[in-house]
Amino acid sequence: MNIKLTQTEGDRVLLRLSRLLLVLFVVGACVALGNDRAEADTGLASWYGGGFRGSLTASGEVFDPNGFTAAHRTLPFGTRLTVSYKGRSVQVTVNDRGPYSGGRDLDLSRAAAEYLGLTRAGVDWVNYTVMGGGGLRAGDSAGYGADDSAGYSRDTRGHRYAASRPDTGGGSYYVVRPGDTLSGIAAEFGTSVHYLASANGIPDPDFISVGQKIYY
Repeated sequence: MNIKLTQTEGDRVLLRLSRLLLVLFVVGACVALGNDRAEADTGLASWYGGGFRGSLTASGEVFDPNGFTAAHRTLPFGTRLTVSYKGRSVQVTVNDRGPYSGGRDLDLSRAAAEYLGLTRAGVDWVNYTVMGGGGLRAGDSAGYGADDSAGYSRDTRGHRYAASRPDTGGGSYYVVRPGDTLSGIAAEFGTSVHYLASANGIPDPDFISVGQKIYY
């Protein structure tokens, strides 16, 4: 049996097919967008504050405990994170490397930790989500990814920072001598005070002992 459609009926069929294709396209787009949404990671966070004021971070910025910043082992400098803890959230920018002990994921600045209410606990589980960013201006950063053959990152002023050095499971170390300071040791080995303190479990960078091994 042959079925012949009039021109009007044919137009209706085409219209219905067009609507169906449009619906399928919208559904597919929604699924794709849903899959691309940033998902929160859960990790241990700690904080560091006034004892590091004025020290150079691994990105080359001067550390400000009143700023909303964070240290992370691998995220590019300039990455913006939303960190959530017990019903509060704050946005921070990654500008330093660490932490390197205690299985922690983040080191927050004092201001960020105070806003979240994390300072009393010291170390606790948080949720954090990458919101964007990932590149400080060349004049403000250590040039993430611009590593030299020794495993350092170098900024535009020629300073070197151990931005991607491994944890201290062995490796080189320096023995503290009378008159040494952690900032002086950091400058000698081309790294940051916070990196050395984090990698060696030093709670206060102003207090190191003669004979102490400082892994770098």
